[in-house]
Amino acid sequence: MDPDGGDASASPTLRGLIASVLTAVRSRPPAELALVALPLPALLVGVSLLPGVDAWRFSLATEGVFENRWTLWTAFASSFVHADHAHLADNVVNYWLLVAVAYPLSVVAGWRRRLLGSVAVYLAVVPLVSAWATVVALGGVTDAPTAGFSDVNSALLGYLVAVWFAALAAESDRVRDEGPAGVDPRWSLVAVFASLAVAYLAPSGAGYFPPLPSVGSLFAVGAAAAAAALYGAVGRPRIAGLDLAPERELLYVTGASVAAAGVIGSLVLVPFGSNVFAHLAGYVVGFAVPFAGVLADGGDR
Repeated sequence: MDPDGGDASASPTLRGLIASVLTAVRSRPPAELALVALPLPALLVGVSLLPGVDAWRFSLATEGVFENRWTLWTAFASSFVHADHAHLADNVVNYWLLVAVAYPLSVVAGWRRRLLGSVAVYLAVVPLVSAWATVVALGGVTDAPTAGFSDVNSALLGYLVAVWFAALAAESDRVRDEGPAGVDPRWSLVAVFASLAVAYLAPSGAGYFPPLPSVGSLFAVGAAAAAAALYGAVGRPRIAGLDLAPERELLYVTGASVAAAGVIGSLVLVPFGSNVFAHLAGYVVGFAVPFAGVLADGGDR
């Protein structure tokens, strides 16, 4: 029997995960859960009902994000505008999928305030950064308008990678005096560098985003260098002795699966017409914000 009261020898099941999630939901303040799950989807739906919002799309015919006040406004507002109802539904579902794993991992990591603070930063910063990145990459190629919440969702994907490692670090803190298990949250940097290497090395479904071996190789070297530095400083991640409950193990498996699928779906196998550069910008900002907090904590959660 593990310290959380679960049978660590049992196999994790979907029923066990659902029961664990329901127990966790009932243990959280309803106002906090509502704050995580409802306001942003409600905002996106509300914006879609406003008349004339199609004019808020960001045009790549502009010379820069700060060209004039209207351009600056559309650079920001376009992240909350969608091409059609299917586009809106896709981004809302993706948002719920990401927070469904990011929120419980944030609770485990002690990152509940960091999650809310990170989302606030994403909403203020990511639309402008993604618009700038898109203009730099595609401004001379097309004058098509861009819109959609996928850049902010990509930021949540970056957050998910960071909090996944932070939650494991919190788990290892619990048993650190009882065995050799341990995970340093700074290992998340290796995962992000590796995912960016894959994004730049693998063929994309978007013809305007061809493989760039030189860039991908730089990220691969960065991942290897970060791994070597961390191995020398804190040793390799050791999770065999954590003795997690099966449902908790399944939470980590689910979180890793969502993160991997998100990276593949937003950065690698991207449908034609998707804005890969906005996804990349959101992903990088999304990871950098909580990782800066990890560094400020000195590597602790």
